[in-house]
Amino acid sequence: MNDQMLFEYYQSLREPEANEWNLSPRSLYLEFVTRDYVSNNFNIFEGMKVCNVGIGVGEWDDYLGYLLKGKGQLTSIDIDPYICKMFQYRQLREGHPNPSFVVCESILKTTVKESQFDLLTMIGSTLKETQKYEEAFKKCLNLINENGSLMYMDFEKYHASKDFEAFALDNGLHIVQKDVYDKYENLTFYIYKVKK
Repeated sequence: MNDQMLFEYYQSLREPEANEWNLSPRSLYLEFVTRDYVSNNFNIFEGMKVCNVGIGVGEWDDYLGYLLKGKGQLTSIDIDPYICKMFQYRQLREGHPNPSFVVCESILKTTVKESQFDLLTMIGSTLKETQKYEEAFKKCLNLINENGSLMYMDFEKYHASKDFEAFALDNGLHIVQKDVYDKYENLTFYIYKVKK
């Protein structure tokens, strides 16, 4: 990674298709709701360990790092080497005050130590991209400690919420909270707070 590659990355965020979505009210609403949810439904405490599965462009991970600043540490897992390297380099060059510890591997074959996280988040298209619904959830749940929580956000068009509820029931999970957001047509999404 170098500054030229970072510059090209910044430019790619403003490509016509991405820019139109990124600047839309629907996208901003989605970001607001998801960030607001985590800040209002999870207590941040000294020594907290958080994991996010699926970095994408890294803005969610950036936000979690700021939320934990001075109190906890974020681990970010993604299978794509380019995404991982660019995210690490960008956080370094931007001077993020609480950069993520990045693990470049599939959640399905992760070597990350089990039962260590107080909170694990999985949002957006991450689960869809794994193509292994139950296996991915089981791996995520193995990373959470006995008092930890899972924050799962997904789109109804990718995975029906009833399917997650059936999975939770079959695996003895406790759904603490479920919120559904249907303000925009064709963008219905939901967020779950789950305990083992």
